[in-house]
Amino acid sequence: MDGPALADVLWLASRMADGADRGSAVPGPQQPAGAVPPEPRPTSAPEPAGSESVVAPEEREPVAPGRDVHERLPGAREQIRGDAVDAPRAGGLPRRLEVTRALRPWKRPWPQGRRTVLDVDATVEAYGRSGELIPVFGPAPERWFDLVLVVDRSPAMGVWRETIADFTAALNWLGAFRSLHVRELRFKGGGPELRDGLGRLMGPDQLRSSDGRRLVVVVSDCAAAGWREPEIWSRVRSWSQSTPVALLNPLPQKLWRRTGLDLPTVRVSTGTPGASASHLVFDAPLLLPDRADFTSAGHWLPVSVLSMSPQVVDRWSRTLMRSAPEGCGAVLVPREGRTERPPPLRSATAAAEGFLHTASRSATRLAVLCSAFDRLSMRLLHLIREELVPEAEAADLAELLTSGLFLLHTEEDETVELSLPQDVQLRLRKELADHEIWRLYQALSTYVASRMGGGGDLLAVTRDPGGTELPAELQPFGEASQRTLELLGLSEDGLVDDSAGQEPEEEFVGASLPPSEPYGDTGETEEELEQATSVAEPEYLPRLAPVHGAGADNRPYFFLSYAHTPAWGSGGADPDHWVHLLYRDLCDHIMALTDLPAGAPAGFMDRDLRPGEGWSEKRSEYLATCRVFVPLLSPRYFTSESCGREWFAFNERVVRARATGTAPATAIVPALWTHMDYTQLPDSVRHIHMDSAAFGDRYAANGIYGLIKLNRLRDEYEEIVLGLAQRIVQVAHESPLPPARPRSYSSTPSAFKPRGEGPRHIHLTVAAPTRDSIPERRDVRPYGEDARDWNPYPLESRRPLVSLAEDLIRSLDYRITVSSFDDDAGEGMWGEDPGKAAPSRPGILLVDRWALTDDERRRRLKAFDAAASPWVTAIVPWDRADLQGQGEEGHRLSDDLERTLPSILDRQRRTDFRAAVTGVPTLKAFTDLLPAVVAHTTRQYLKHAEAHPPPSPHLPRPRLMGPIAPPSHERDSDSDP
Repeated sequence: MDGPALADVLWLASRMADGADRGSAVPGPQQPAGAVPPEPRPTSAPEPAGSESVVAPEEREPVAPGRDVHERLPGAREQIRGDAVDAPRAGGLPRRLEVTRALRPWKRPWPQGRRTVLDVDATVEAYGRSGELIPVFGPAPERWFDLVLVVDRSPAMGVWRETIADFTAALNWLGAFRSLHVRELRFKGGGPELRDGLGRLMGPDQLRSSDGRRLVVVVSDCAAAGWREPEIWSRVRSWSQSTPVALLNPLPQKLWRRTGLDLPTVRVSTGTPGASASHLVFDAPLLLPDRADFTSAGHWLPVSVLSMSPQVVDRWSRTLMRSAPEGCGAVLVPREGRTERPPPLRSATAAAEGFLHTASRSATRLAVLCSAFDRLSMRLLHLIREELVPEAEAADLAELLTSGLFLLHTEEDETVELSLPQDVQLRLRKELADHEIWRLYQALSTYVASRMGGGGDLLAVTRDPGGTELPAELQPFGEASQRTLELLGLSEDGLVDDSAGQEPEEEFVGASLPPSEPYGDTGETEEELEQATSVAEPEYLPRLAPVHGAGADNRPYFFLSYAHTPAWGSGGADPDHWVHLLYRDLCDHIMALTDLPAGAPAGFMDRDLRPGEGWSEKRSEYLATCRVFVPLLSPRYFTSESCGREWFAFNERVVRARATGTAPATAIVPALWTHMDYTQLPDSVRHIHMDSAAFGDRYAANGIYGLIKLNRLRDEYEEIVLGLAQRIVQVAHESPLPPARPRSYSSTPSAFKPRGEGPRHIHLTVAAPTRDSIPERRDVRPYGEDARDWNPYPLESRRPLVSLAEDLIRSLDYRITVSSFDDDAGEGMWGEDPGKAAPSRPGILLVDRWALTDDERRRRLKAFDAAASPWVTAIVPWDRADLQGQGEEGHRLSDDLERTLPSILDRQRRTDFRAAVTGVPTLKAFTDLLPAVVAHTTRQYLKHAEAHPPPSPHLPRPRLMGPIAPPSHERDSDSDP
């Protein structure tokens, strides 16, 4: 490694270390990155003469209201008074890292480069033969290809501008090509035109390469009318004969038939790396048009076609550069080009109905969320995708944009805006539930608050009646808080209530949480803080025009969880037949008791999955969306790993909903499948109310299985199933549980301990200050009267973190004890000496970095760290919306933590759960991480703790006796000569 390379490494390491603990710090416009925003200046109002006023020393200036943030659109019909700002935009290329990794095979070097390098082996061999040391030089390896991106600039391709820009940046960052050039393809009256980066016209053969070391990638969705003409395909065929050519289509393969890419598809392979199309091998499809001409040489030429999917890009890269035997996809281009096939025409309403019934789940969800806006840009669409539908890929985005739902408007600056026809918007809004409108507004507000101030490309307007009139979307997509406006450099004078003097607008009421915004040293009094965090009606709700039928909730009413009964013998009946019969009876009753439309699922059972469907993905999806969880209790149920995962995944939704105040009661309705001894239930399910006596003695003695098997008890079975269905509908309506993001089924832990294992214990300790002991500069909102009242995520949860963690750990079938670090003495995680860790149980320490501002507490924590056992781990929650924990203050607190708990932090960083001590930024991240930390802590306890075997009767130790004389007949035989 030379000097410049070493300098680059040192610079990169310093940058990584500088940003490791910075979180989502937002630099101000005139401040260095990471600086703490200025504290608001205290002001005092004039008082009447002779009046006496006593101002509490802790009273601070109330915070001014925030402003709505609207997207600034040149083509908008409405005008909004406010200040123009640039909000941060999301990435346009989904799964960019995976796509970049899929392109790594193109780094394969060309062995015969133009430069020379010393050939050490040849030099040594020549020296051995001749005895003369003469250097021998050989060609140096170099990058194989020059890359030319031919980008289609048709109007329909404007929606992919951000995606193509991010893809080009990824190619440039990869560094696999000798050069990277971008050419533009436009369709004029005389046919396709190719232009260089300066807009100059290029000849059709300028892309061909005589040495075959130029890679041409044509980026187009083939939706323009020119792609249905033979001229462009003849030109692509001409390039492919001597140069490797690929067609990159952002649309998924199932949509290619709707475009000019309606050509025969094949799978190609090659034995030569970097081969052109003429060297690709393929088999003719059985339904190939003009199959009789297939034998003629060169009639069909394959051209590689790929999408933005990382898997497709990987197959293409490995096929052309590593001769992978599985091959990649391609289309066959005939010698004469192609014949025109006019696309089918559909009305907008028919397109909307067809889209909702046939599109992927991610594409449908994107369309429904976008229906909240009359007009939006591609940048806002990408932001919605990244924040609310992160599982959506480029194929889902393409399916949405080519569905015919949106009207595309290209402005003078070549930006593309999307609008929905009124009938399509009304149809989509019928699928937009109340909670999703609020979640959309809340997520975008949090995104803007956490990243505003560093510049961006999403043009926006912050509403201000005294500002300039700017064209913008009438529906705001978020809110900029007081702190965010300060970071943007907007004066506080402009922060006035824009509701005064205006006619009240119709509000879409249906949410119960105040909008999320960054918090910190906001200058609020305790009374105002209590009002801000109360459950009263929020002052602002996202506004939407009322739509008849909007907010329809067609989610399944219940998820039926049961333990599969193993079959015995050969040719026996289905052992789970009776469970399926119960499921069908429940569905029939629920359809009769509710207004679910035809075709909507009343419930879910894993027998409904068709062959080929993702078993774990579908199960996780229904666990995240169904309204009620119905476990069929039996002795086999609590020994099933699958049932334990299903219980935990659904109960985690309940715990999170309780934290946000949206689920006052549980949504678990257990049913007795066979007789159960309730005293033998796991600890994780004992908090669920199970009143089997309400359904009669026979139900308690036999369960549903006993009733369904006996014909004489058929009437009782029907009565119990009807009562169970009524209970499911009642719970779903009285305690609506909002849907959540599907959790990975493979990483979901079980709520039941393994069979034969005794009670599992864990201790949870909180090291956090109280409201009375925090520094004066610290916001009081996350704290209470006791350390166990600490809530580091006040914008996401209304419950203390300890209470939420206690519910989650108990749902893992643990017996948990909780204590405060300040109160622990003689019990808990340590014994009589606070510096000695007790070996009785594993422990988890929840640490608030602001707790280190107290010298005595910091000293005790340091003593505890010095003697901490390996089965003691730490979790450091750190809310990304807490502006006081960013900048210089955050760095100082992080350094204090490193000096106070060096052993625990260093030991935990060497595990897979290092994120627990680097700062857990959100409530969801905490609930996802906690089960893994509990499992790791338990493993460490079982590995390192001293074993205490149970008492047993005392037995004498075995003793080795002296030699035993052999039998007499053996002595006689030994004495014979």
